[in-house]
Amino acid sequence: MSSSLHIALLRGVNVGGHRKVPMLALRAVFESLGLKQVQTYIQSGNAVYAGQISREPVEAALEAEFGFAVAVLLRSAAEWADMTERNPYPLQAAQDGSKVQLALLDAEPGLEGVAAMMAVQSGADEWVLSGRELFMYTPNGLGRSKLDPQRLRVGATTRNWRTVTALSDLLDTSI
Repeated sequence: MSSSLHIALLRGVNVGGHRKVPMLALRAVFESLGLKQVQTYIQSGNAVYAGQISREPVEAALEAEFGFAVAVLLRSAAEWADMTERNPYPLQAAQDGSKVQLALLDAEPGLEGVAAMMAVQSGADEWVLSGRELFMYTPNGLGRSKLDPQRLRVGATTRNWRTVTALSDLLDTSI
């Protein structure tokens, strides 16, 4: 895994037919910024690329191309690998990757956000906050869960463990 590889996750695109970002166009935006080996994964706004860039120019280029603001969360390949190793629900993820979710946060939440999350009566659902990542296990599915990363009062985007694993595989196969 190359140290110049990164993952970009777009927040709130292609949901319910709104805020359309075709993956071919997303790849072209990343390439126009000078990034190499750009690969996208499914329609929820996931890209693996080689190169260094901060989120501000990516967000500006996406807004210029698509006409609406798109929040982007970036992680290096090393951060991604470390994060996946910290998954507190490996057995549940192995059984059904759709029941384990990872919310990537754009900052570590403050005490108020953590308290708001702790106040949720989540039933069988479980969660673990680890730095800028929130791991969730929702045995009845995320759609039925009362857990909401937005309670942490920081920007967040959530992916299920199947997507996390697929993005790890893209990192592993990139040169």
